[in-house]
Amino acid sequence: MIGESEHFHFAGRKSTDFGIYNVSVTNGLHEELVVASKSIEEVYIPGREEPYFIDVNEEPKTIQLRFSFLEKWNDKLIDETIRWLNVSTYSPLYFEGDIDRVFYVIPIDGIQKMHNGLKDGYLELNMRCNSSKSYSHEIMTPEHDTVKLAEKQGLEFPVIKIGNKGHFSFYPKIWIEKIADGDILIYNKTNANQEFKFENIEIGEKLFVDCQKEIVETSLERTYRYDDFNDSYLKIVYGENILTVSNNMKIRFAFRYKFS
Repeated sequence: MIGESEHFHFAGRKSTDFGIYNVSVTNGLHEELVVASKSIEEVYIPGREEPYFIDVNEEPKTIQLRFSFLEKWNDKLIDETIRWLNVSTYSPLYFEGDIDRVFYVIPIDGIQKMHNGLKDGYLELNMRCNSSKSYSHEIMTPEHDTVKLAEKQGLEFPVIKIGNKGHFSFYPKIWIEKIADGDILIYNKTNANQEFKFENIEIGEKLFVDCQKEIVETSLERTYRYDDFNDSYLKIVYGENILTVSNNMKIRFAFRYKFS
């Protein structure tokens, strides 16, 4: 995907904006890391042949970029390109070969200019990912009015379906507005009937829950809702997830699929 893609997007801009394209200087075969390398945490005990296994840590991926300019180099274009690439925060990078696979990267090891002294050559740099994973672009669901949904489906607890096409489970962001009495409830039937529950939420109150970062925010001033939450952040497993929800709220979700 990476080596065979001539063009890419980085930090909100396209490589074609700078008149550059991705190139390979190998013998025609492309090497790409499919799964990140791992390191094993173990403890060695004197007199014991086998170490005690503790955990496995996946190393963040590194992506090597080499690209050439369509026209002869000029200092102004080189400077503009370096300002574009030389970021200090993790920024989205994706390639035309698979625009739905996004890496979040920072350049490391500097940016090298390889040339023949005649304004021809290429730039080379290594991009370090924020993790061992890549992601889809963010997906935002429509807002569901669960009161109307319950009437339409003829169910006391209406059903919302969320698909996960990635390689791993993910934790979504959730926006909730309470519009009727009762506890806020979500059951993920696909994930062992996991219960997500808020008590004591007022009608008209709005909640934001980031299940990945375990953040809970409310629209009420000087109010915290962690004590009213069962501390079970919603997990979306691989495949189609069947969620049954209480019919007292408006709700929408945002998430990214997660890939190796």
